[in-house]
Amino acid sequence: ACCRVLHVGILLLIVYSTAALNDYQSKRYNKFKNQHHNPGMRATDCDSVINDRNISETNTGLCKWTNTFITTTLGQINAVCPRNGGGLITSNNPFTFVECKLNSGNNRPKPPNCMYKVLQPPRFAKRIVIGCEAGFPMHFERCE
Repeated sequence: ACCRVLHVGILLLIVYSTAALNDYQSKRYNKFKNQHHNPGMRATDCDSVINDRNISETNTGLCKWTNTFITTTLGQINAVCPRNGGGLITSNNPFTFVECKLNSGNNRPKPPNCMYKVLQPPRFAKRIVIGCEAGFPMHFERCE
């Protein structure tokens, strides 16, 4: 019973926290999660995950040149952002990630025809730099 109460409390906190985001921020946060969060990601999953999630370059709809998936829990990623702060933030701790690079030369197709190769060794760990707003990640900048 104790654990159930704790889980309900945590769920309510998450719902309350994300409810504080306006519609624009909620869309950006959901886009960030879709494009950059995948705790079970494997190096061999680049093509299927990017195509299934319909991840493309924002203004063109073409396949992205690269896309990075952070392979930890969403809570650990969210914790990088200051509670109500914003701007580009570098994590104190390294995160594991899978970085997918488009494998089509200069020719960029549109999803679902994106074919990728892994840029870094699978689950390589580096600090992440993310754009935060209202205490939530909205943009993946880079790993360093």
